[in-house]
Amino acid sequence: MKNLDDLESIKKMDPLDVLGSTKMFPDQCQQAWDESTKIKFPNEYKIVKNIVVCGMGGSRFTPKMIKELFWDKITLPYEIVDDYTLPAYVDGNSLVILSSFSGSTEEILSCGLEAQKRGAKIAGVCKGGKISEFLKENSYPAYIFDPKFNPCGQPRIGGGYLLMGHAGLLYSLGVLPIDSKEVVEAIQFVRECSEKFDVAISEKENPAKLLAWKLVDTHPFIITSEFLRGFANGFANQINETGKMISDYRHIPELNHHLMEGLKHPESIHENGLFVFFVSDLYSDVIKKRYKITQDVVSKQGLQTETVELTGKTKMAQLLEACALGAYTTFYLAMIYDEDPVTIPWVDYFKEQLAK
Repeated sequence: MKNLDDLESIKKMDPLDVLGSTKMFPDQCQQAWDESTKIKFPNEYKIVKNIVVCGMGGSRFTPKMIKELFWDKITLPYEIVDDYTLPAYVDGNSLVILSSFSGSTEEILSCGLEAQKRGAKIAGVCKGGKISEFLKENSYPAYIFDPKFNPCGQPRIGGGYLLMGHAGLLYSLGVLPIDSKEVVEAIQFVRECSEKFDVAISEKENPAKLLAWKLVDTHPFIITSEFLRGFANGFANQINETGKMISDYRHIPELNHHLMEGLKHPESIHENGLFVFFVSDLYSDVIKKRYKITQDVVSKQGLQTETVELTGKTKMAQLLEACALGAYTTFYLAMIYDEDPVTIPWVDYFKEQLAK
């Protein structure tokens, strides 16, 4: 597709309504926050010593966003597990949260069964499936949601449920001291700022459409820091699955210690390498200084750079703003490539072969 303002063609290429789900991201967030904060935890859950969240893909990067966003607020050790097994320290003093949009992720069910054997406290966030049955049968506290604002059904496009579902559980548990007003204001902000990403806004004035065109035929490196590190993971995932394109994500300051020396070879990196810097006025001063120098180093080595400036007044508002921009951008990227944004044929093929 050569024209992202061609609404009729976009509708034909989006039969399962990914665009509709993308527009409903604020509604997903509001529903999940309102419902998950009402979950009640038994008293014995409130004395756990650590929290382990088990998730894969779209059900992993959302709790990771919460971990990075509230790095300085979550009062217990908080780890993300993306595998079949749990860390050795998980025991009766641990809370294991099972995160699975579909409720059928085999790695997560495996972790749940292992957590049960070790006597850990267990909770969950999912829409149904075997994991929902496991949680209900054992009367574990859980946020089991109805994804009514995700008509396309894909977990990565229904990220608001997992994102705010996890935040709400931590809030209800008492380990995330945050003013609910800040959450409501952030959701309202993303509802308003998302309007400029909408398909009805022309290419010339639409930041998401413009960013999608910048990404075409590149190998993008998504660069973030501090409270946005989880977003970088999510955006890269969506570029892969929705846009059907390779991507990478890195963080400042970590990349300053090695990656800059790796931009010399292969020669093709100078032809298609693109560093997308997500900058924020809420980063610490030392990080802001590193961004300017890093951009200079990348440019001097002949790679393209693009800067995205976030405008939200709070960290949560900027995270939701980035999520909305990323979701719209990857949808438009799929349109440019004439790809169905929902289908994931190679992931499906892999799962079919694994099930044999």
